[in-house]
Amino acid sequence: MKVLIASSSLIAQPITEWLLNSEHKVVGVLTAPDAAQGRGREIAENTFAQLANSLQIPVFKAVSAEEIRKVIQETGSEIVVTAAYGRLIRKGELSEPKYGWLNIHFSLLPRWRGASPVQRSIEHGDSSTGVTVFKLDEGLDTGPIYSTLTYEMRGDERSEELLKDLSVLSVEPLREALALIEAGKKPYPQSKQGVTFAPKISKEDGRINWKKSNIDIERSVRAFSQWPRAWSLIGGSRISILSSRCSSDELAPGALMQRERVIVGCGIGSLELIEVKPEGKKAMPARDWLRGARLSENATFE
Repeated sequence: MKVLIASSSLIAQPITEWLLNSEHKVVGVLTAPDAAQGRGREIAENTFAQLANSLQIPVFKAVSAEEIRKVIQETGSEIVVTAAYGRLIRKGELSEPKYGWLNIHFSLLPRWRGASPVQRSIEHGDSSTGVTVFKLDEGLDTGPIYSTLTYEMRGDERSEELLKDLSVLSVEPLREALALIEAGKKPYPQSKQGVTFAPKISKEDGRINWKKSNIDIERSVRAFSQWPRAWSLIGGSRISILSSRCSSDELAPGALMQRERVIVGCGIGSLELIEVKPEGKKAMPARDWLRGARLSENATFE
């Protein structure tokens, strides 16, 4: 089968490498146009485009629906496989390739439809998540399913680590889905039960509400570890919390215990801060931050 891969993220690296060594033919990569990157905001290719170039795969940076249809026609693509492409696909584009578009989604649909399924599964303490390969339609992750893979959560996952694990595991359900398509099998509709949504993450999502339980806050620290990071204000300064663990010490929400351990009170229980990043500084152990912060005895996180 002639496959066009649509992605703007290295999440798609495992499936790309597998497809290149499979019986299928990769005819190109469809990715986002060059954009400002890094602190210098210099215009550059995204990391997936760079990978495709290194693998000598033709790279297409189509923007409009017409340009995308033209890429599909000129490459002779029979199917488009997407993973973190970053663009909604319209009806005219969906009907262009012979077998349509397949999407690799990092949750067990219909749970966590939307932009941030991995982060939301950690944030809400799910016991399991996984990978769903489904046929794209005009809805938001509503298309019929070809294959799934379940991942049992340990309860200590960070978003970037879980996303990497799921991207590697996605190869098998993709292989299964392509085999089903070649065999003429039809996908099955998603359940109407258990639908939840994973909206795009904002900076404000990372702001800690210390009235929540220590379990909820610790999950947020892991869920938003890549971006925007869990954060709070103390003494007028913003502190990002990079790692933490639950504690049984009893303190008022936001209250800081300045001893050998850095403990902050929560609505239920308390949270021990392990590693933090003060605004404008490098990451450091929480104890080192506290020694240099010169906070008042009654300092409290907002």
